[in-house]
Amino acid sequence: MAGLQQTNSEKILLSWVRQLTRNYPQVNVINFTTSWSDGLAFNALLHSHRPDLFDWSAVVSQQSPVQRLDHAFNIAWQHLGIEKLLDPE
Repeated sequence: MAGLQQTNSEKILLSWVRQLTRNYPQVNVINFTTSWSDGLAFNALLHSHRPDLFDWSAVVSQQSPVQRLDHAFNIAWQHLGIEKLLDPE
């Protein structure tokens, strides 16, 4: 039962992320691994809540995946108090 409950929780979380990022055509969240590796999903999630914190088009067009991940983690830490738990590398 614990495995089934986790699966349902993951589906709910993925659905929530998809809903929040649906207006970002460059973002396609289908799982918790490869969908996050280019940094766009993290940034879109932040931007969907606080679009005043950064220019979305600059993040999409001018940064590498590592830079985008670093950007998202720094914004989350500096403006939202979310600890950096992952290393962009």
